[in-house]
Amino acid sequence: MSSHSTVWKYFDKINGGKNVKCKLCGRMISYHSSTTVMKNHLNSFHSTEVEESENAALANSRGNRSQPTDKKDPNEDLVFAICTSSVPYRFLKNKHFLDFCHKLNSDHKILTPDSLRSKFSKNRSEYVDRLKKELKHVEKAWLSFDGWEAKYMDKSIYAIFIYYVENFQRKSALLGIECVEGSATAANVGKLVMRMLDLYCIDKSKVLGAVTDAGSNIVAFLDRNELFHSHCSAHVLSLIIKKSAQITHIKELIAKVNRCAAFLSRSKVERGKFRERSSMLNIHGRPPLPFSDTRWGGALLLAEAFLNHYQSLSATPALQDYLMNADDLAALKKYVNVMKPFLEALNSAESDNSFCSEVLVQFSHLSNYASSLEQRSALGRCLSNETKSRYDSYVENDALLMSTYLDARFVYLPGILQRTRWEFIENSIQLYCDSIHVLNQTATGPPPKKPTLEESSFSQFVQSKRVSSHGSSVQAEMSNYKAIVLSGRPALDSSPLLFWHAHRDRFPILQKMGQHFLACTQSSAIVERLFSVCGCIVNNSRRNRMKSSTLNLHLLNASLATLQAKNEAGEMNEYDECEQSDSESEENRHEEISGEFNDDIFEEALARAMTI
Repeated sequence: MSSHSTVWKYFDKINGGKNVKCKLCGRMISYHSSTTVMKNHLNSFHSTEVEESENAALANSRGNRSQPTDKKDPNEDLVFAICTSSVPYRFLKNKHFLDFCHKLNSDHKILTPDSLRSKFSKNRSEYVDRLKKELKHVEKAWLSFDGWEAKYMDKSIYAIFIYYVENFQRKSALLGIECVEGSATAANVGKLVMRMLDLYCIDKSKVLGAVTDAGSNIVAFLDRNELFHSHCSAHVLSLIIKKSAQITHIKELIAKVNRCAAFLSRSKVERGKFRERSSMLNIHGRPPLPFSDTRWGGALLLAEAFLNHYQSLSATPALQDYLMNADDLAALKKYVNVMKPFLEALNSAESDNSFCSEVLVQFSHLSNYASSLEQRSALGRCLSNETKSRYDSYVENDALLMSTYLDARFVYLPGILQRTRWEFIENSIQLYCDSIHVLNQTATGPPPKKPTLEESSFSQFVQSKRVSSHGSSVQAEMSNYKAIVLSGRPALDSSPLLFWHAHRDRFPILQKMGQHFLACTQSSAIVERLFSVCGCIVNNSRRNRMKSSTLNLHLLNASLATLQAKNEAGEMNEYDECEQSDSESEENRHEEISGEFNDDIFEEALARAMTI
């Protein structure tokens, strides 16, 4: 949860955020991005003190209504509370809710369902206008999009993000999240993508390609439009991990872990006892609770959490049936240890700071690692075969080859291209430059106008020499680029765009290409994280009659609220920022499905609204 929750009035973070300390009694509690344990502590030991404090705060807020503390429209928070929860719009007309709001602040006007929809539409229009201005001068961009089937709706929902480079810094933005008209065929998905591009006045020629999974409809759309396709490396790594988890003896171990996780997710009482023991034993990290079925590498992550908390599991009486014998425990530890390089690669691929130029290098490393394992074991053979197969496919991807070439950290490294030669990529670079007419010019000023030439043999001869001269300039840049890189590479943890910023005058053509191809990330994780938030919205049975137009507005506002919360929280990362903590999401899953709303989000919105 975000640190905006009211429980933070009574706790301070310590030990670098690993623990929290109660201000009322001084007790330390382990912190895992969840406020549940802190709430339980307050309810159990400080209920009277908390009640008195809240009453005093309420009285103070009533006495200062004439002095606004926040210039932001409080209804903005109420809008985000509604769109990120499963509260029906008609709740805004609930008599008891209105009476409650009136008692807190008789002057504040609560939105009606109709005004809520109008606010959704207004937010969308403002967002589109603002983003349209930001994207106006984009030269080349990449897309990241994926689809999702709604459980209670006969609809396919697609989220589309755009990546681009501006002033040698990569940026990303949500273009939209909408329902596909009809079935999710390549043609219909293409219509949705094109509609989004038109909405933001982005010419299709500015789009180089997309990083997505290998869905046949998405790949078909990209192929038809002659766009590059970079297969999401996180998805590929997840497939390799999933394959390894299907090996007979490993599958049995994972099944035992899943049974333990399922029991913990069902029993709130035992889950609380387990967490208390982990806290007392100073064991940190995510508890072994089930991941979403779509979570990349979920089986391996769950096994890792199970081993991390095994001492706590052993100390919990109700979990004795889910413990393993010595041989099984040793086998599970060995499996998790062998898979660590793949898990590290997965974590790297999920980062929004990753670059597609890292994919080939990462898979070269994993292929070498898998080949070094004992090939007589089923796990060693599986990892070696699966990794090599995926690696072979990646080495044939022109977009990845060119992005690797344009990354000064990795270009000309031996052994990462297999049978492909760097000379082949250099030829591809020159062909790309010729195809888009990249001119050797300064960043300022328009390109020189071409003189009108007569269609004579002499004019054609001169024109051919100009093209030849352009090719020579590209070759000269590549030659100098190779010399510079081999004499000293940038730091491994630096952005490859910084190199092109430092050498933009020396390599006017290549730096332009670097900005084109290094805009792409390794994975479509940004889309998956968004879906993990929207899942509880569209999977609610109360949403199954919502019109597509209303649902589109609802989902976009929910997405904007999520992205805003991410920017404000800062401390939350990857999937945790969207799913709260997985443990807390699991705990509240039944309430979400039954149509109850998220108490914390709604209370925070009301608190803001009632203090105005």
